Amino acid sequence: MSKLSSLIGKSQTFTINGIELELKPLKFENINLFAELEDESKRIEAMKKVIAITLKDAVPDATDEEIGNLGMTYLQEITDAIVKVNGLKNVPGKD
Repeated sequence: MSKLSSLIGKSQTFTINGIELELKPLKFENINLFAELEDESKRIEAMKKVIAITLKDAVPDATDEEIGNLGMTYLQEITDAIVKVNGLKNVPGKD
């Protein structure tokens, strides 16, 4: 591996409703989603994709149906964890 391997994002473990999830930051290949978060007309769909990609990576056997049926009760916790693991600040629509 090259010296760039030290720039790979580090995962973090979060507990949401008693379930431990090891969340990994998104990769460079997902940079378009961060740009879409800036666009108000694309923000909701982009955030849905960010959440789905992150959760699918954390729980590979999770189905799209399970992810789609997540309770809104946990949305804030999940979103906060994703923001933290990606080292983001001032996410549009977050506040």
